[in-house]
Amino acid sequence: MKKLFCVLLTVLMLVSLVACGIKDTGGAADTLPASQNQGADGIDVDLTKLSSTMVYSEVYNMMYSPDDYIGKTVKMEGSFAICQAADENGTLIPDRIYFACVIADATACCSQGLEFVLSGEHTYPDDYPELGSEITVSGTFELYEDGGFQYCRLADAEIVE
Repeated sequence: MKKLFCVLLTVLMLVSLVACGIKDTGGAADTLPASQNQGADGIDVDLTKLSSTMVYSEVYNMMYSPDDYIGKTVKMEGSFAICQAADENGTLIPDRIYFACVIADATACCSQGLEFVLSGEHTYPDDYPELGSEITVSGTFELYEDGGFQYCRLADAEIVE
């Protein structure tokens, strides 16, 4: 009975993977997804118009294939979060604070965040929203290196009211 259950479970898992396959669209795969067509507002990737599952997937894709997004203007909604850097002893470094817009998936069990850097001069916490508050941010997607690691962020960003 256990073997039959394991075989049935394996078959169901394989069938679910097949359902996620890419359909041949006769070359249409070379075009940008609907979320990446520049609109009249100058936004290349507007995550605010997608379902929570699609937003989570698109942000994951940004992390997995960042070169496809470099230089594109991205707009997203999520929770405002910060991360403060620490040295090797665990002591917080006061002038190394990173700001992010965090998006949860449809079941709210997983989250993806994207760092942003506001354009101009800003002081935390005076010029930033309350932690955990819902924000809409837009900026230019870029890669940068810090400590030998490569990171993604929205540069020259603004928080849209």
